[in-house]
Amino acid sequence: VALLPTQCRAMGSVSCFNGQCFSLLFSADIFKPTSALVEAPAATSVEEHRMPIEAQSAVDSSVLKQQILAAAAPFGDPAIGVSDTAQDDIDGLVRQLEAQNPYPDAASTNSEKLGGTWRVRYSNAVPPSNGQFGPFVGEPFQVVDICAGTYQNRLRFLGGLIQVVLSADWAVRDESTWRVTFRNIGLNVSDKELPRISFPAGTSKTWCMTYTDEDTRVVRAGQDGGYSPSREMGLYDKESGLEKDAFLFFMTRE
Repeated sequence: VALLPTQCRAMGSVSCFNGQCFSLLFSADIFKPTSALVEAPAATSVEEHRMPIEAQSAVDSSVLKQQILAAAAPFGDPAIGVSDTAQDDIDGLVRQLEAQNPYPDAASTNSEKLGGTWRVRYSNAVPPSNGQFGPFVGEPFQVVDICAGTYQNRLRFLGGLIQVVLSADWAVRDESTWRVTFRNIGLNVSDKELPRISFPAGTSKTWCMTYTDEDTRVVRAGQDGGYSPSREMGLYDKESGLEKDAFLFFMTRE
């Protein structure tokens, strides 16, 4: 049962994939190659985005957010194929941002701050949670409806003509975390919803709301004892994503 605020206002719906993946068949002529869907910015050295350790404590949150996006930018939007060095740099910047979290109780008392549509700009999670579906890169969104207690992860292709949609709900675990249960996944084509595929019972993750403000969210998520169909199908390393904060998601409000 989701814990809802006493007053709810109209909000958007969801988006992201959270490591849950089912094999869906698409006609090869529907999609264009990744390069045709997402044009990555010109590469720049990740060294340009590093800061001296002694200066890090004084960095304003707005500057940190810009630095995180700049560090991810050479790898596209969403950032795909991020190097280990860049991932370390991004994680370091995000940890500085998390230390300034203005709403540490965003999962409970201030849950209305999470409502709306958020674009995933960077994630080190396995596909399709990071915005990649096979060889194709889409536009990943998370649409959270606080009043309904539901959200959807939406991976859009061709400007939204085709969308892979994962639906879920949550229960509040504590002031900063949700236990998210994934219900089904499906395909929308030209706003027509095709039959959904239900997930097995127990398909779930923990979501840690480590930073939330008016325009930015950081979530760390992991299996944390839940069942993962994609792991059982051998789609990624069975040792990946087991901890509750194993994967990082950096999102900006639409």
